[in-house]
Amino acid sequence: MHTPGDDASPAQAGAVDSEESRVEVYVTTDTSAAPHKAGEAKLYVMYDAAKPDGDRLYFTEAEWDAFVLGVKDGEFDLDESGNLP
Repeated sequence: MHTPGDDASPAQAGAVDSEESRVEVYVTTDTSAAPHKAGEAKLYVMYDAAKPDGDRLYFTEAEWDAFVLGVKDGEFDLDESGNLP
């Protein structure tokens, strides 16, 4: 993963090519693309910026908070083999 200030080039940082997945998230009040969550004040939308026309995941505020807590707690960390423990 290349982070700002990292001196490694994308190839050195593990990038395969320009089509590598890049997760991005934005917040919206437009729930029309996720009618099952129409009653929510805002949604967090996660998508792969390398495939902007691809699928999107829609999180309510409560779902997003739970996801972020899971990330912070290491719930999604992989073991040395690249698998979820």
